[in-house]
Formats: sequence, C-alpha cells, structure tokens
Amino acid sequence: MKKQRLNHLTYCTNVHPLQDYATWRAKIGFFGAEMGKLQAKKPFPLGLWFNQAVLTELASGLPLAPSPGSLKAIKADLKAWGATTFTFNAFPYGDFHEPVVKRKVYLPDWTDPARLDYTKRCAEILAALLPEEQEFGSISTLPLGWRVDWTADHSRQAAAALVDLAIFLDDLRRRTGKTIALAIEPEPGCVLERTPQVLDFWRDFLRPESNRENLGGAQAAVSRAVENHIGLCYDTCHQAVQFEDAEESLEALRRAGIAVHKMQLSSALEFPADPGERSRAARAAFVEPKFLHQTRVKTPEGIFDIDDLPQALNAGPGLFAHPWRVHYHVPIHADSLLGDDSIRTTRGEMLKALRYALKHGLCSHFEIETYTWSVLPEAHRPKDDGELARALSKELDFIRGEFPGAFDP
Repeated sequence: MKKQRLNHLTYCTNVHPLQDYATWRAKIGFFGAEMGKLQAKKPFPLGLWFNQAVLTELASGLPLAPSPGSLKAIKADLKAWGATTFTFNAFPYGDFHEPVVKRKVYLPDWTDPARLDYTKRCAEILAALLPEEQEFGSISTLPLGWRVDWTADHSRQAAAALVDLAIFLDDLRRRTGKTIALAIEPEPGCVLERTPQVLDFWRDFLRPESNRENLGGAQAAVSRAVENHIGLCYDTCHQAVQFEDAEESLEALRRAGIAVHKMQLSSALEFPADPGERSRAARAAFVEPKFLHQTRVKTPEGIFDIDDLPQALNAGPGLFAHPWRVHYHVPIHADSLLGDDSIRTTRGEMLKALRYALKHGLCSHFEIETYTWSVLPEAHRPKDDGELARALSKELDFIRGEFPGAFDP
C-alpha cells in the first residue's frame, strides 16, 4: 500500500506581540511549551516571525556566538521548550501590534532594498533553525506592495529584487543543504490581490527578469533558481474575500507552473445580502483601529472594492443589498459569530482550498493565521495567554479532525 503523504501544520506566531527579543523569548517560550502540551506533540512546530527590530538585536550574536540572542541560544531555547519550526512569516517587517498598523504593514515594499535584506536574513535564520532531517523551509512575504501609485517600473524593480533573492537562496542551499523558498502572499488591495494578477506578474515581469540576455551563461541557472525558490503563499481568507473560486485559482496556478510553497488557513467575515440594513450594528461590531479590513461587495456588475470596513459601512445606500466579504481573520472553526446568522464566515471556502491542495499535493506547509484574536468582539476575545493557547489549539484540532491522518502526527 502506498504510504500517505504527511504534511506540516502549525499556527503563525504573528498573533503574539513580539516587538523585541526579550518579549519574543518570553512569549515563544510559553506558547512553544503550552501548545506542545495541548496538542500532545513534541517537538511542536511554530510558524515563527521575527520583525526587523528583533533581527537587529540578534545581529550582534549571529551566527554562532554563545551569548543570549544568538542562533545557537535560540536553537537551545527551542529544544528546551519542545518546539521547532518549518516556516517563517516575513510579511510584517515592523511592529505588527502597535495601536494602528493599517497600511504600514506593506512597508517596506519589494522596491525597497530593506525588504530584500530583511528577507535574506530571515532565510539564513530559518535554514539554521530547521531540524537536521528537514531540508525544506518556507517564508511568506507581502505581494510586492500596496497598489496605489504602483507602476510597471515598480513591478520591474520588484522582479529584479526577487531574482536577486532567488540567487541568494540557491547559494544558501549549496552552503547549508537547506532549500528555503519564498512564498508571495496575495492580499486584497495590494499589487497582487487576484490570481490573474499573479499569473500576469510571473509572465510579464518575473520570468522575463530571470531570463535576461545580459545574464550570459548564468541565464539557465538563474531561471532555475527562480522557479525553485520563488512561489506563492495561498491565503484562504484573502482569496475568499475576492470571491475567487479556490479550485479554479489553484488549478490556474498549477497549470502556469507557479509553485504553492505554503498555504495559510484562515477565514474571512461574510455578510449575506441585507437590503433592509438590519445587520448594520452587527457589522459595525467588527470595526477596530488596528488592522486594515478590506471589504469586497459582490454586485451584478462585478466586485466592488473598498479599502476598509468603516468606509464600506458609510458608502451610501444600496451596498447592503449584496453579499460582503471582509478581510478579518476570524476563528477558523466557526461558521458564524456572536450567535448571529447575519455574521457568517468563509470557513467552507477554506476547507475547499485545503481539500484541493491535499488532493493534488500542491504543498506540504500549512499555517493557521488567525492573528486578530486581540481585536475580535469581547465574546470571542481570549482573556489571557492561557485562553489564547487553548483557542489556537482548538483551531488546530479542527483541521486535524476535518482531515484525519493528513498531517504529521
């Protein structure tokens, strides 16, 4: 009998405020050990995140100095906590838990050398932290940048930076024996938000940049490096917000030869059509100042794009007559919230995407990314770290229960 392929499953630690190394160590120490206990799994894999400030603190100890904050010390800590990793989230560069994040999360974008340097550092650290027997690691990143004022020249600059990164990652593979792949994560409102835009970027910018004639004899090697090391992170919330059909999107990526190196399992808010606007107060309960909640409204004329939920609520009459989906990572096991049938989630779309990915072996890295626990309405908000750990564990249990035997034991 053919052995069933097992996949890696974790949650993303960007849910925790990790603004400096001392906080990072305290939080990851608690959650690494606690999640291992709740999941009866050691070592427990964590989807790690280091912001730029933490990397700056670590720089003095890298790569092997025995002082606190060095890679050697981090590896020892992870082992002591009963934790490990297979993936990084390198999307948020700065403090992801400051009072107002909104569009700052998209800076620096992929035209800024700081983004490339940060991602290279993350790749080096991930290669060092991967378990000895594990050869492959993934890093998710932003979809180039925010769309406003973005030009074709910006896309060319971003493509050049990604090619530079692919060459670096290929060299890292030769030096360490670890293959680290970048997973670009489409998101509503960004340069790459819908699957057709991803296909266009690969065809018009990334692949041409990797095949430039002035690369000379290295042209074939560079092209291979890009194909091997640059791919996609498919976030099931983001694509559901766009009202994309998951199977069609994933099949289009498969046909185009664009690797899905990572899938983030997340659910969006969904509000059914409500011409009488009886659900206005329920929708307003999710307005909060920290994160951007891009809203899409499906009308007979097409998808109506709004950059944030407050703007959607004040966009004038008529929009309530059509279905809404909102970029708001809500608990993935819930199909509705606040005991109100007017507040639905896109859980079904998430499961559809995951089912398709598992059936076709599209990727082996799966990460639950419900990072909004701290801004959910009170009824769903954990009161302390212990409650948060149990909530995160419940999400993991839900996925394992829906797909028994599909993930590493």
